[in-house]
Amino acid sequence: MPDDERRTLADIVSEIGPSDTGAAVFMGEGRATAVLPPFPFDTESHEQGVSTIKLRNLLERELLIGVVLLRMGRYAVAVLRGECLSASKTDTRHVKNRHRAGGSSQRRFMRSRDRLVRELYDKTCEVVRDVFEPFGRNMDYVLLGGERNTLRAFRERCRLLQDLGPKVLSRTLQMDRPNHATLEGIAFEVWKSRVLTLELND
Repeated sequence: MPDDERRTLADIVSEIGPSDTGAAVFMGEGRATAVLPPFPFDTESHEQGVSTIKLRNLLERELLIGVVLLRMGRYAVAVLRGECLSASKTDTRHVKNRHRAGGSSQRRFMRSRDRLVRELYDKTCEVVRDVFEPFGRNMDYVLLGGERNTLRAFRERCRLLQDLGPKVLSRTLQMDRPNHATLEGIAFEVWKSRVLTLELND
């Protein structure tokens, strides 16, 4: 690859920002189109012309994907084989809404709420283990959906997700409610790519 093209590609990657799945970049006619796939590429490559083979191969793979959707009071866990739902479990667990009173009453409420939140995290982690376990080490990736602070606290408490390490991708799935209806349509969100168009300087 010529040095000027390499510098341009480096500028594009910088503009895209961090991505744990990489990007397929197509340059020409004063612009670049970057496709950020839902899952990582196996290798890095540079090819002349417009070649979509590696991107197509990635998107055509029948990956085994774990999904964990979590909001306060509700969770949904599933395994997708390709775009098909292979296993799932959903449930609710009571977590008190925030308390506005002050003093000792508020402190008691917050202690009780913190306990309920921990129990929700622990129960969700237990269900994740039960749903994922039949698929053993064949799980390719895991994606989480929900509010970012909730998911961060959950990941810190759930040892199973820590053990899965880089298989847990940083992308957060967008969803309204963690329930079975959401899981039935989650494949679209799981397999969604981001497409960015960037103007190139002369």
